[in-house]
Amino acid sequence: MKVGASRLEDRLAPWEPPYKSRGEAQVGRLLDRYGIPFFYESPLNVHDGERERTWHPDFTLFSYRGLVLEYAGMPDRPDYMAGIRKKERVYAQNDIPAVFVYPQDLRGPRWPAQVVERIRDAYHAHFGRKGYESGGHRWYACRATARARYR
Repeated sequence: MKVGASRLEDRLAPWEPPYKSRGEAQVGRLLDRYGIPFFYESPLNVHDGERERTWHPDFTLFSYRGLVLEYAGMPDRPDYMAGIRKKERVYAQNDIPAVFVYPQDLRGPRWPAQVVERIRDAYHAHFGRKGYESGGHRWYACRATARARYR
C-alpha cells in the first residue's frame, strides 16, 4: 500500500491483479465486494471453427461453473466490437456462459447491483435455477469483504 496515497485505486493497486484498464479494475473490485471469487485472465481452450485456441477471458468465475465475464471497454470502435461479437459467438458455440460488460454498465448509483444481477441471470439462464435454490451457489450470501487473494 502506498503510504499517503489519496486515491483508493492507488492504495489497492499492490494487492490487485495487473488490470489492463480502469474498467477491468472496477469489475474486479465489484466481484471482490460481492465475495465472488475469480481468476483474472486464466487460460481457456475454445474451439473456433476447426481450430483449438487458448483465450484469456478477463474474469473466469470457476465457482460458478466457469462463467466468463468480459469487459468490453471500447464499444465505439467497429473493429473492436467485431472481435467482441466473435467472442460472443465462440463462447456460445463452446457452451460457455459469458457476460459482457460495457463502460455504460459501470455508471449510475445502482451499477454494482445491476452487473451482479446480470451475472446471476446469465448463470440461471445457462444452468437453471435448480442448483441455486437447492443449496447451490448463493449469489448474495457473501457480501462481506473478500479476503486478500494476493499476499
